[in-house]
Amino acid sequence: MAKCHPLLTCGDIEQLKFSEEIGHMGYVWHSYWQKYPVVVKKLRTFDLAGKIAGPGYLQGINLMKNFYRPSVLLQLVGYCNDTIVTEVHRLLDARDLEIRFKEYPLYNTLQTRMQLCVSYVDILRTLHSGHDEKIYVQCDARNLQKLAGQFLFTEDFRLVLSDVDSMENILVNGTNKRLIKCTVWGELTGSFPAPEELWPYKERYDASKLPLYDEKIEIWKIPDVCLYFLGDDVSTRQLKRSLKDIHKQCKNRNPRKRPTAEQVYKTYLTIYKDMIKSNFSGFKETV
Repeated sequence: MAKCHPLLTCGDIEQLKFSEEIGHMGYVWHSYWQKYPVVVKKLRTFDLAGKIAGPGYLQGINLMKNFYRPSVLLQLVGYCNDTIVTEVHRLLDARDLEIRFKEYPLYNTLQTRMQLCVSYVDILRTLHSGHDEKIYVQCDARNLQKLAGQFLFTEDFRLVLSDVDSMENILVNGTNKRLIKCTVWGELTGSFPAPEELWPYKERYDASKLPLYDEKIEIWKIPDVCLYFLGDDVSTRQLKRSLKDIHKQCKNRNPRKRPTAEQVYKTYLTIYKDMIKSNFSGFKETV
């Protein structure tokens, strides 16, 4: 949707009529404003963790309104009290990756899949840029499917970040950073969270005693996300080998030794351009 109109007001939003419900979680509907398709989302009084969602909702609204590079975020069309109106992305979120590729088989290519990896890290490097002395970290990412659900597909199979309600801000002052911890979902387990996100003590979990960390928790997750986008087809094997070194760096248990999102982006982009330049020679395998 082109940015040619002020944000919709409460009066505008009250005139909207809901059509079919969309998405996985409910509280989201298609609608139209002056013949333009929009999405209407109602704020749940309680989120899944049982806490009032209001503060995160307001923080997300402000981020969508004021972020310095709005193209990586879902475009805000208007809001009123507990209702938010946004642009439409009809391909929905990245949890349905393989379903979308079955629906649009011409896009199911190595180029498109690697493009999604590049797009994902492009968003991360933007969030981590420190613009206005803030680094943004997604705290609502306890597993791969939860993280994938926070990104919507554009019509050319790139990504926009749609869920910004659970962002934590790392305040940056020169080389100093105010560290954070993500505790909204309680204790994290498994291999998807970064090691520093896991409870390190033998005693019972206590969020107040969890050590602090920084944006490098998101670098740890990059290989899992990219491999998810690439899928399991045999044709991706050589490309995955090309990514092995940078992915190994991302999985360093010492967060200080992990690359930045900017460094991963540059590596991904180089590999992506090499793929296109070589017409995929050396990147594609067949059975």
